Amino acid sequence: MLTRLRTIARSKDAFDGLVMAGASLIAGGFAYLVLVAAGLLLDDAAAIAFLAIMNVLKIAEQVTWVIRNVVAYYLAELAIGAEPQPRMGAFLRNRWRWAWQWGVVTAVLFALLSPFVGRLINVPDGGALLAAALALLLLFVRPVTDGALQGSQQFWGLGSVTVLQELLRFGLTIGLILAGLQLAGAVLALPLASLVALALAVWWLRPFFRAPATDHVQKVSLPYSLLTLVGLFSFALLVYSDAILVNRIFPPEVAAQYTPANILARLNLFVPIAIGMVLFPKATQKHTLGLDARPYLLLALAATLIPGLLLTLLYFLFPGPIVALVFRGQYENPGTLLGWIGLAVTLYAGVNIWLNYALAVGVRPYIFLLALVVVGEVMAVLFLAHTLQTLAFILLTAGLAANLAGLLLLRPSRSEGRL
Repeated sequence: MLTRLRTIARSKDAFDGLVMAGASLIAGGFAYLVLVAAGLLLDDAAAIAFLAIMNVLKIAEQVTWVIRNVVAYYLAELAIGAEPQPRMGAFLRNRWRWAWQWGVVTAVLFALLSPFVGRLINVPDGGALLAAALALLLLFVRPVTDGALQGSQQFWGLGSVTVLQELLRFGLTIGLILAGLQLAGAVLALPLASLVALALAVWWLRPFFRAPATDHVQKVSLPYSLLTLVGLFSFALLVYSDAILVNRIFPPEVAAQYTPANILARLNLFVPIAIGMVLFPKATQKHTLGLDARPYLLLALAATLIPGLLLTLLYFLFPGPIVALVFRGQYENPGTLLGWIGLAVTLYAGVNIWLNYALAVGVRPYIFLLALVVVGEVMAVLFLAHTLQTLAFILLTAGLAANLAGLLLLRPSRSEGRL
């Protein structure tokens, strides 16, 4: 096992991981700056509303990542064999048309329901919610191209698309807020930047879009799609429901205290999301060929948890100076709350790796265990989280439980059942 780990660490697989890790650090840095800019340029109520809308969209993004995972999964399999491009192109074009159709339907429904959604998350700004509806349309289409780049292992292309979106979004967020659009402008920056990134992704994928037509188009397994939906939706609730619940159950002055901890803790997810994206197609192909994918899992967990734990240590040691430096004195010292939330999010980053591995090699039990953990977390927050410290320990407990459940996956992949 150690020899195989060293071999992988020196291979193109490791280089792909470094490419995506670097791209995610850059993109994540700009995504983080978007949150900081919004927190500085918007008033407290609008900043909290912005976080609530972004977390709703993050949950939606995790759900639509079912499309990304399905596209990546099947393209990774279709890439095996002679002359795969026509088969891969036909599958990509089929998913592209499907995503546009359902994206438009979902965006229109969200726009019609926006008054109800606004009351539910305590955001009365109709313009911001309409901008979120446009973002939903792109959240259906972008996963097709992202999944195609991921499944065909074009990580340079995927990294460039990711960086371009967040760079443009950062500039647009500041520009639109200063132009007077305030909360609506901050939300609108996301779909506008995503649209430009989509154009770049299509350019990277032009050989597949131009590939010759074929009579056979790979069908998508409904059980696999539904299980992927359960897994990604569970992970989305695990990671992003806290800001929504805080905005709902705590008074505004208490919710405002949670803002810096929530924003800074998200730094611990930047690299893990990228590592998971690299792990998924590589583990899928190894498993398809009957090979053991566990070495990829172990390296991904190490690359995920070690940086997160080091950053969390800084949160525990210097919470006041970090918050003062980043937010220019806008928020008070959160104390140990920042460290506990950072530790919880680091554990969530590990959950992302377990989830990608489970979906790649077809391990059903982990998906259902994760769903149960999330249900327990949400119920505990609603009924037990009377303080922000209590909330932090609930999130931490959920992260520990989900990682312990992941230990059930550490067995030879040849014995794992296919979905």
